[in-house]
Amino acid sequence: MQGSAKILVAVGDESLSDILTGLLRSLKHRVRCGSELSVLQDLLRNRQFDLCFCDMRLWLASQPDGDLLQLARQAVPPIPMIMLADYAESSLAEQAIAKGAVACLNKPLKTDLVLQALEKALAPGLAAPAAPELEEPVSAPPAAQLHFGLLMGEHPGMYALYEQIEKVAPTDMTVLIQGESGTGKELVAKAIHRNSPRANAPFVAINCASMPENLLESELFGHVKGAFTGAVRNKDGLFLAANGGTLFLDEVASISPGMQLTLLRTLQEREIRPVGCLHNIPVDVRVLAATNEDLDRKRQQGLMRDDLFYRLSVFPLQIMPLRERISDVELLANFFLADFAQGETTPQISAGVLSALQAYNWPGNVRELENSLRRAYAMSDKKMLRLEDLSEPLRNYQPAAEAPAPASAISPYPREECDLTLKAYLKLCERYYLRLVLDKYNGDIKASARSLGISESTLYRKKEDE
Repeated sequence: MQGSAKILVAVGDESLSDILTGLLRSLKHRVRCGSELSVLQDLLRNRQFDLCFCDMRLWLASQPDGDLLQLARQAVPPIPMIMLADYAESSLAEQAIAKGAVACLNKPLKTDLVLQALEKALAPGLAAPAAPELEEPVSAPPAAQLHFGLLMGEHPGMYALYEQIEKVAPTDMTVLIQGESGTGKELVAKAIHRNSPRANAPFVAINCASMPENLLESELFGHVKGAFTGAVRNKDGLFLAANGGTLFLDEVASISPGMQLTLLRTLQEREIRPVGCLHNIPVDVRVLAATNEDLDRKRQQGLMRDDLFYRLSVFPLQIMPLRERISDVELLANFFLADFAQGETTPQISAGVLSALQAYNWPGNVRELENSLRRAYAMSDKKMLRLEDLSEPLRNYQPAAEAPAPASAISPYPREECDLTLKAYLKLCERYYLRLVLDKYNGDIKASARSLGISESTLYRKKEDE
């Protein structure tokens, strides 16, 4: 972001206007606020701004005469405009983009997305775009980079994950990979294996939730002939199959208490005992485990042995859900489309499709994104993905309204009798917003700092200043 910019905030919601203004001024930008159409129209006709944030409802109210977006584009030089829309206005957001808005952000605003849009809009040499066709494709992003040949994402949270993988891969530590379903836990496990001294040895994976306890024990440790009904021959288990390499235990939280003890002994002694065998067999296996459950909570509930929990979580890794790194959606989408095209021309993505993909919350994470795009690719003309190619739930997605802030939160509005300096007022707004974000993430410092676009240490310091 280059220096101080002159920014017009055209927002009718005073709370949103105050928070956005406080954020922009904290970045040393000069901000002018307004909510009356006549005043805003006059400002856009007669004053020069480097950027304008405009509420969708004000833009609609200004049509057809004195269209705020049109006035911004007619300014000399043209003024880039970022629209602010409710989720229910997603179809209107596409119209705004088609008529020249440089971006559209969904309310409630997320700090990291505001900062990304702000930096893009204020980039040197940016000219207000000519009004594109409704289905004009978005410009192609830079070529995607596969980290470790497997993982993709340019969000800072992903780079933190890559750094942790680089540090733990050369060791022989047990790693607990945590993340929601569809985030790519097995890919992370493979990345660790491929960058370890065991890379040329086997990588063996098993989903522990896919079979009952008696079969899981035989599958992991093997059995000898006659150990149970149907055991007509000796069978090596997966620990022996992975000997010298890596064994990946997916959904490790589903293991029964009896199997937990058996697994713990194996990890501690580095020996296995096949079902029905009278002696132990030494093994050299690195174990990587994964779960989409809160393993520490299961431990507190007595569903996971304390000693096994601490043995598995020597080096915990947390994978971000896709909804917390929406900035990676376009990158991932283009990668999947290129893969589906199998060497043919990769379809482009229309502005409307990209807006829909970035507005969705992706409960199934990257796996759901891939499957949704596979369906859209099959429905498309293979040249461009359009809104009608997306499934109806994705096109018409509207998230549940967020719960209001608790009554105990400090109001950002000073009473009339208050005599506050501008600095004190902005501090009050910042404190109010920090509490809103912390409440939203139930006091989770890491998640709150990520949403605010600041470091954890900065958030701790700001909390102490309250």
